[in-house]
Amino acid sequence: MTCIYSLLLTFWFAQLTLGLNSTSPSGNSSSLIQSQYNSRNFHYKGVALGGWLILEPYITPSLFLEFNKTSGKDSDIPIDEHAYCKKLGYKEAKNRLTKHWDTFYNESDFAQIKEYGLNMVRIPIGYWAFEKLENDSYVPGAEKYLDQAIEWAYKYNLKVWVDLHGLPGSQNGFDNSGLRSLDYPGWFNRTEHVDLSHRVLNKIYSKYGGHNMSTEYKDTILGIEVVNEPLGPKLSMKKVKKFYEDSYGNARKIQAVNNTIVFHDAFQSMGYWNKFLSYSGNKTNSTIDNYNILVDHHHYEVFSSGALNSTIDGHLSSIKSLSSSIKDENKHHPAVVGEWSAALTDCTPWLNGVGIGTRFEGTSPYTNDKIGTCDDINTWGKWSKEQKKNYRKFVEMQLDQYSSKMNGWIFWCFKTETSIEWDFKRLVHFDLMPQPLDDRKYIVNGTDTDEGDDKKSIASTTRHRNIWLLLVTFGLQLVNVLSDQY
Repeated sequence: MTCIYSLLLTFWFAQLTLGLNSTSPSGNSSSLIQSQYNSRNFHYKGVALGGWLILEPYITPSLFLEFNKTSGKDSDIPIDEHAYCKKLGYKEAKNRLTKHWDTFYNESDFAQIKEYGLNMVRIPIGYWAFEKLENDSYVPGAEKYLDQAIEWAYKYNLKVWVDLHGLPGSQNGFDNSGLRSLDYPGWFNRTEHVDLSHRVLNKIYSKYGGHNMSTEYKDTILGIEVVNEPLGPKLSMKKVKKFYEDSYGNARKIQAVNNTIVFHDAFQSMGYWNKFLSYSGNKTNSTIDNYNILVDHHHYEVFSSGALNSTIDGHLSSIKSLSSSIKDENKHHPAVVGEWSAALTDCTPWLNGVGIGTRFEGTSPYTNDKIGTCDDINTWGKWSKEQKKNYRKFVEMQLDQYSSKMNGWIFWCFKTETSIEWDFKRLVHFDLMPQPLDDRKYIVNGTDTDEGDDKKSIASTTRHRNIWLLLVTFGLQLVNVLSDQY
């Protein structure tokens, strides 16, 4: 009897342990597909495929410039994807968007992303790719291109972060949500918007976190971001947090794999999310067994006059300060800088939106104070040596800090039609983005070691010095040998 009781007790304890440690929804532990990666052990080195499956005018201006060829009026140019589709009508919009989806990214881009030493891609997509509101002007069809991207990523051993970038009514009023309504995000204005957001997310969980995708592409789909950049200062943060909690619970109930669920910081101060669904919080919900979450911070130094007026030393100091703050968060939850760029101006045409000028030239609604000229921002041959050096420093400091003080980074974005500051490929071409990524000309361990314009790459200099020391040592040994012989 004692043996039987011992066996029963052992069995009961084993089941209890499995239950406590389970990362699966209740009753589904046997079917859960485990990934070797989670939000703490994967180090992100990625790029976003911006402007592909959800339009942004400054990334692909050619799609929008077609509209004012006859009139020459900027007022005829649609300000976002919703207006783009509405102006063209469904049939023509579908034709143009299909051509864009077919051509803007292809397999060779994924091969190149891998060659550049990157390990993942963040793919923005709008809710209308999966389900539309009744009177939406949007054209669906982007879903199959997301599927194709996942196949290419798998082939080149790249991970994928599916990013729900646009929600019904717009979660931020930015054109990158598909519906520009500055200072007036309408996401929470109607219950229908929130309900549709959850339905779309549940479809994403079911498909991209389901058995079929996980079996075919293993752990290629690393994570899912529930919403990009909800504009917290203009929304109810109570509702944002409720949406996040519900979305997380649904993910763990629906998915067959325990991948990372990503939450944008909603433009809240550092530390705001420290006790949200984290081990330092007090959540005991049984559906939240594994806090495999990631907080996504976005950082740019061009969307305020103060930042634009900063010196290069000020920019470098700002990056270090930000990174130290994110490092302090890591005891509560993993975090990344999921968007950053090389931009030191807001000069890229339409960066602030179609019809909106720039802070740099004082032509935007935000300021009348001119800082400088934007004339040559995309003309590489007219950049000064000092300008090129400062951009390289700015990029290096971000790589240095985001790599060492958090779980990594994702550059926005891999390519554009015309911009240098926002284009990873162009930055590599112009030697502003290091290749390999750990090569440094100026920044080492958070310190600017600049010794002048003619300074060689630190990595190369170190290698040359080591070779020289080796030759000197060998030469001295040879002299000693010869002296002994003669």
